[in-house]
Formats: sequence, structure tokens, C-alpha cells
Amino acid sequence: MPIKTILLHLNNDPQLDARIETVLGLAVEHKAHVKALYTIARVTIPTSFMGYVPPEFIEQAHSVEKENAAKATEKLQKLASRVDVSLEIVVEEGYAPDVIKSHALAVDLVVVGQGDPDAENNTQSRYIAEELVIGSSCPVLVIPFTGKYGNFGDHIVVGWNNSREASRALHEAMPFLEKAKKVTLLSINATEDEGEETAQILAHLKRHGITAEFKSGAWPDLSVGDAILDALVDYSANMLVMGAYGHSRLREMILGGATNTILNHMTAPVLFAH
Repeated sequence: MPIKTILLHLNNDPQLDARIETVLGLAVEHKAHVKALYTIARVTIPTSFMGYVPPEFIEQAHSVEKENAAKATEKLQKLASRVDVSLEIVVEEGYAPDVIKSHALAVDLVVVGQGDPDAENNTQSRYIAEELVIGSSCPVLVIPFTGKYGNFGDHIVVGWNNSREASRALHEAMPFLEKAKKVTLLSINATEDEGEETAQILAHLKRHGITAEFKSGAWPDLSVGDAILDALVDYSANMLVMGAYGHSRLREMILGGATNTILNHMTAPVLFAH
């Protein structure tokens, strides 16, 4: 399915400019509409706090968030004015992951930032990606909180293990794979012969006009996530596609080890599908 609607999560983190540039580049390349969403967190008082909280405090906190939303919106509009893209901006109050998941029902791709764990005021932004990669109805492209990614996807590594999640991610990534100069399917520490399945998936990609190569390696001293990160550097790849493993239970996110490692230490944009 082509990418025709991109949902960009806006916030006031230092990487917003770079993330906007990434999304505008994708929108131009795919002739896609950009829907930008700024989420305003509801001000809540901890249940352990027993003192009086003046209404002015809540009102001031809400006012600051509105100002931040206006600044982010202005920044996006300024950068978008330089290119020919269709743009809409929505400001909505609520818990960011839930609001984003609601809007994701009617888009092709969600783009969020990785979230800097050391940044201030990161209550919502730090864990947005972790919740979305296994809760979004469409693929999620996570942009690292360091670096600029106006151009990426020339060489894409696809984490491949013959699973439903890996297949889902690969098919969701087709718009990127079809434009890539090089595609590598990577198997980590395989425990059985993959010859027949590998031939089938390579032939399937070939029918889509994608010539991919398959690499299977053993990294006995590394976790799967760390092995993938090492492979990205070794292969000079600038995008990763992988299935997200995990589930949500009463908002306690239990992520697969590789998913968690990549989210915490990514060095290139990662497209997740669950």
C-alpha cells in the first residue's frame, strides 16, 4: 500500500526540527498528506499529595502546554512553507499514546521521536514509541533523538526470522523497500535451516521489483538487538525494518528483548510493525 497520509507527532523536544524535515521529505517523495498532532497532557495531581492545589497552578500548567503547542505549530508551518505538501494540524488533550493511536486508525504511517531519557519534561515523550510500536494499527517510524535524517533508506536492513511479525513489518515497509538501492534480510543466530523459506521470500520480493540479499550470521556473545545494531554499522545501512514483539496489559509494556534494545539504542530510523 502506498504512503498517502503520514501522522507526525509534534512536541517541544530539541529534535522536533529534524523530525519535521524527515516527514516533509517523506511527504514530498511519496506525494503524501501530513497530519501533525500535538498532544497536551492533562494536569493531574498525584494521589499521594494531600495538600491544597490552587486552581491557578493547573491553569498555568495548561497555559504553558498551549504555548508549546503554538510554538511547535509555528515551526512546522514555517518549514512546510518551503515545500509543496498538503498539511493539517490538530491539537488535542489527552494521554499522548492513546490520542496518537486513535488518529493512527486513518493514516498509513506514524512518525514519532525516540524520546531522550535525559531530557526534561519528558513524561509523555519518553515512552510514546514504546507504547506505539505494539499498539498502533499502522507501522510506526521512530526517529532517533540524535542526528538528522533528511535522507535515509538507501540501504535497508530487514530483521528476518520467518515469523508473522517479521513478515508484517516487511510488507508494511514495501513503499520504502521499493525505493531503496539495497535491501538486506538479516537472520540472527538461526537454529535451523532457512533455505526454503529464504528462497520464497526473496522470490516474493523479486516479483515486487525488489532485489534483496539474505545474510545469516551468528553472534553468540551478543543479544539479538545488539547484533542487529552492530550489523547496521557493519553493512553501512541507514534504516532498519523489524517486527515489534510484546503486548500491552494494563499499560504495563512487556517488550521483546530485541525491540527494547533497538528502541533504547537506535542509530538510524526504524520502521516497526506488530
